[in-house]
Amino acid sequence: MKIERSVLFLIIIGFLIYFNGLFGSFVWDDEEQIVANGIIHSIKNIPHLFLGSTFNPGGASSLGGMYYKPLMSVSFSFLYSVFGSNPFFFHLFQLLIHIANALLVFYFFKYFFNQKAAFFASLFFLIHPVNSEAVLYVSALQDTLFFFFGMLVMNLLKKGSGKISTVFLSAFFLLLSLLSKETGSLFFVVAIVFKFFFEKNKRFLYLFSFFIAGAIYLFLRFAVAGMSVGKFGPSPIMMATFYERLINMPQIAFFYLKTFFWPASLAIDRQEIIREVSFYNFYLPLIFVLLFLSVTGTALFLIYKRNGNNFKICLFFLLWFGLGMGLHLQIFPLDMALAERWFYFPIAGLLGLVLISGSQFNLFNQKKLLYFFVILIIFALSIRTFIRTFDWRNGLTLFSHDIKLSGKSFNLENNLGVGLFRTGRVEEAAIHFENSTKLAPYWWTNWNNLGVIYERQKDFERAGKSYQKAIDNGKYYLAYENLAGLFLNHKKSPKEAKEFIEKSLIDLPNNWKLHYILALSELQLENREPAIQSARKAYQLSPNEQTYRLLKNMATNSP
Repeated sequence: MKIERSVLFLIIIGFLIYFNGLFGSFVWDDEEQIVANGIIHSIKNIPHLFLGSTFNPGGASSLGGMYYKPLMSVSFSFLYSVFGSNPFFFHLFQLLIHIANALLVFYFFKYFFNQKAAFFASLFFLIHPVNSEAVLYVSALQDTLFFFFGMLVMNLLKKGSGKISTVFLSAFFLLLSLLSKETGSLFFVVAIVFKFFFEKNKRFLYLFSFFIAGAIYLFLRFAVAGMSVGKFGPSPIMMATFYERLINMPQIAFFYLKTFFWPASLAIDRQEIIREVSFYNFYLPLIFVLLFLSVTGTALFLIYKRNGNNFKICLFFLLWFGLGMGLHLQIFPLDMALAERWFYFPIAGLLGLVLISGSQFNLFNQKKLLYFFVILIIFALSIRTFIRTFDWRNGLTLFSHDIKLSGKSFNLENNLGVGLFRTGRVEEAAIHFENSTKLAPYWWTNWNNLGVIYERQKDFERAGKSYQKAIDNGKYYLAYENLAGLFLNHKKSPKEAKEFIEKSLIDLPNNWKLHYILALSELQLENREPAIQSARKAYQLSPNEQTYRLLKNMATNSP
């Protein structure tokens, strides 16, 4: 079977641009969702991945977190079972999905445009720097994954088949998109609109099948996993009032448009929000957004006057872009103010708008001049994306770079502190942990990390208070472990450690470290049988060298 040159070119370009990113480390949420998340380390646990969120439960009964994305965790589980904790293969899988997405964009756009136009649009999608976060950040697999399954749905719909097998497969892929990320719900809307606008064959059957897929997703999320909507998170935007979110909307919309046209400033985790209106943070972005809307509205009106069919195409891609933007304008608060990876869906709609407008107004007639500018832009965007891959080499490099651009971010302060701590720069790490607790005193990870610093400095009183703060804020499993160890090792109080752990096991019944410390506490209290039981439980939960040695020594009455 002969492969199209366009397809081969997209594959080669994708690997060339992102090749360096394949050698990046796990960063940030990758550690809690993959490296330290024992549940995803075996495919035997896959049924459990549908019963909670995505983060390491730390001994709790189900995976922790705010969102329901089981298919991402299933993907991690398969990758970990085959390749272990080698990040190269996780990055490779994500890149392959991204390249596949570019190919799916190419084939879908060929339904509306000629091959060259569809190719250039898919190439822009492939290499655009705004999409780099969705490709380079392993925990953003959810974004590439939901888009992949959603685009499979769209490509099935454009064939116009009324076969029951095609209807079933479309609904199945839509369900997989939803199970990858909640944003898959956008494909529910655009798929229905596409079916009613362009391919009307058995549209009501498709509509019914999509509703069945949605119902299955809702059942799994709410009835099976018990995952509610709108849980509390530490992001400032999540705690902002509706008015505060409203005044941030122009700035948010402007950020995405600006980054699409001028992707110079790329950074992860933008948390900073505005709380008071000024010319520069509200009215100026609003002017640019209104200007964009005016140009788009004018183009839409002119297309309507000239060509009814092109008007429907324009309206379809405008809906695609508008839905993607609207979902991320903080009408419903998300876990950060801005994220480049959230533009992964809207950019396809915007590219469609550009193509239909350009073809309608004969902007593509000057082919030589057009090709020159398109190639120049593609080259510039490719270089920018390639340079960005170097920022993702490891956490310390990424956070050191991005913290200068993201504004005040409690996450980046904390993550940079972790990177510095691991390289032995403890005093610098302490500064960033303290900054994080000031920005987000209601969070938990930063307080736990600050407690580790105090413990290292032998300030056990403040260490204990910091660990307790992390527990009070979010029942953070590492804080439970650290505080239990503090009671036993530094306060020399096995009785206090035992009492604390017994209460802690109510929240974290399967935390092996708590059972391990409890065994040591019981041993110091000369409660031999309970000590052996706790040691045996720790080994059952985590059969590692540490738990094996403890259990063996207890069984042989060794020191």
